[in-house]
Amino acid sequence: MRVLYDHQAFTLQDFGGVSRYHHELLCHANWQSELAVALSNNLYLRDGKYSRHRTFLPNSSLPARWRVIRYFNQRASRQALRRGEFDVFHPTLADDDYFLDLLAPEQPLVVTIHDMIPALFPEHYPDRDAGVLTRIVQRASRIITVSENTRADVLRLLPVAPERVRVVYHGYADREYSSSGPTLALPERYVLFTGSRALYKNFGCLVEALALLPPATAQGLHLVCAGGGPFSAPERELLHRTGWAERAHQFGPVSDAQLNQLYRQAQVFVFPSEYEGFGLPILEAYGQQCPVLLSEASCFPEIAREAALYFPPNQPVALAEQLARLLTDTHLRRYLVRLGQLRLLDFTWQYTARRTREVYEEACQDNRLSVVSTQATSPIPALEL
Repeated sequence: MRVLYDHQAFTLQDFGGVSRYHHELLCHANWQSELAVALSNNLYLRDGKYSRHRTFLPNSSLPARWRVIRYFNQRASRQALRRGEFDVFHPTLADDDYFLDLLAPEQPLVVTIHDMIPALFPEHYPDRDAGVLTRIVQRASRIITVSENTRADVLRLLPVAPERVRVVYHGYADREYSSSGPTLALPERYVLFTGSRALYKNFGCLVEALALLPPATAQGLHLVCAGGGPFSAPERELLHRTGWAERAHQFGPVSDAQLNQLYRQAQVFVFPSEYEGFGLPILEAYGQQCPVLLSEASCFPEIAREAALYFPPNQPVALAEQLARLLTDTHLRRYLVRLGQLRLLDFTWQYTARRTREVYEEACQDNRLSVVSTQATSPIPALEL
């Protein structure tokens, strides 16, 4: 079986969850793979094992850099599609439907939908064309979602038949792609928040909850944020208003080793987001034996199950109560760490790759049956007498 992957995630991301997902598929594939990328600064492709690409101004912040990379990569992907030397086409994002006119009717298309955030929070994505995803899923032979929760959202929000949608969970591997960098100087006791803090990530709820902690529990406690950029003016104002400005720290970007250090030394990792498609940081925390506190929203109960504490989203009082429990109960933290280690066994990239191959095979089988059916129902030309 030959699978063609296009450029999109590796054009847009120097690192990140979606490009890491596709790179792990390439690493664990038991099929022939082609990644149509000409230029990329993606961290996961640096070893050159899965593509014959070049980097392009990797340390530059010029806006034109991205346009050049996109031009050459889309040309490479178009050329690979025209050659047609594949059994399945799997675009790495569903943000652009440029490939629809290049696929023959008999060529299977498999697409992974990681979340339905743009459809659920359209006010945050005013420039997005909602019709692109609709056109892609209507053409797709199979649709992969990364959780049952995301599958339910897809079926509710998009015109697709349930039998074409398969759930394939992400995996976890404790590997380091980036150079280690220096060990971070961290507070002795801190609550960890990772990634973007904007929009539905609900960072404000965590800050409000920290301000509600009993003084004895909050004594000597800090807030550490990894990634997401420097604190914005509204965030700084909130931290000042709640009295946490002097105890809030932002690190980033951080290396894989530094991120592991942040999880490993934290008292607790808090993920207050209102919505996620899967929640890969949960597995990252489990991997470093860090207790996890989650909002009881979207896919979180599905992924973490009993290996986390929960609070109702957007309720700082409830979050403060659960946070205080974890900060003061050493036995509870150890218990959650043990459960997290057990839960982590359910998520491997080997399993993800095996299930993904099954979806590819289903897509190929469906397309073969469709071609046979079309041929069988084609009108028989009249005989000339």
